[in-house]
Amino acid sequence: MANYQLIITILYLLHLTNHQSHSLNMDYVGRFVGSNAAAKSPTATNDGATGGNDATTTQTSSAASSHRNTSTRWSILSERVQGLLAEAHAVGAMTEGYCLEMSDMEGPAMRAVRVKMMSTDWPGEWEAERTMFAYGEEMSTDPLEAMFLKAIVTMKSPRRVLEVGMFTGYGAAAMLEGCAGARVVSLEIDPYLKTWVGECLQGVDDASEEEGSCYASRHSIVVGPALDTLPSLPVSEPFDLVFVDANKSEYRRYVEILMERGLLAPGCQILADNTLYCGIPYTDPLFDAQPARRAFGEAIREFNLWVRDHPCFTQVVLPLRDGVSIIVYKP
Repeated sequence: MANYQLIITILYLLHLTNHQSHSLNMDYVGRFVGSNAAAKSPTATNDGATGGNDATTTQTSSAASSHRNTSTRWSILSERVQGLLAEAHAVGAMTEGYCLEMSDMEGPAMRAVRVKMMSTDWPGEWEAERTMFAYGEEMSTDPLEAMFLKAIVTMKSPRRVLEVGMFTGYGAAAMLEGCAGARVVSLEIDPYLKTWVGECLQGVDDASEEEGSCYASRHSIVVGPALDTLPSLPVSEPFDLVFVDANKSEYRRYVEILMERGLLAPGCQILADNTLYCGIPYTDPLFDAQPARRAFGEAIREFNLWVRDHPCFTQVVLPLRDGVSIIVYKP
């Protein structure tokens, strides 16, 4: 799906710029006159240095030179497309890596969960019938998003946090680290993961040299489907922050139950994950690379619209990973 969108974007940009060039000036101005780029150096390499024989030299269709194409250096269509693709790759594929490289909010509990998660033989656990589902580390909250959660919790300083959908508890660990006074309640359908996460966090506390390290004691896990366990939560203890990352088709009902039972404190922030779900909420079915997931994407689209139009909510949808919404409850 992403490849189709990229191709369409490139074709659209080519159409716009070609249309503008025809409408503004039809006179031939030479290969580089009117361009924002300097002439190509016959010895330029991918890193902008010169030397000619470097292994990173870009090969192009030009017989006269070997150079690095950009979208501003063009008169040959294929070279311009190559430049657009190179720039799209730099912006699209390298942005997240750079953000991760510059971010350093992962603490000891988060690190312990991530290390254990990466070393767990998930296929083996599934084959041994110890887990309810076939898991993989890609199902976990991403490190960049987890650090974002930690930052939000640090700023919000919530007393009570609810997590709907835990998996390995990487997000829970992030929220526990974000505020030393916060207590996190995680709803998780699989009993195996309750033991897995509990042992991991207890191990962090036992190994910590910091006095009062208490991740495990501030974290409680309620096992069962969220639609069954949400009604059992005590109404006397509303939540200041909620992180939703479970069954995408049930997001709206999760929030409705929380509202109906008075479990959202005034000003509560709800962080909803996957609110751009594979691009499905805003793209045509023509682009579906995984059509079996469209029902979930449509449910997310309906959830986003419902939140936007609800008088008790305001929200901002952010293009972080698969989309994260920050929703503020104002009854």
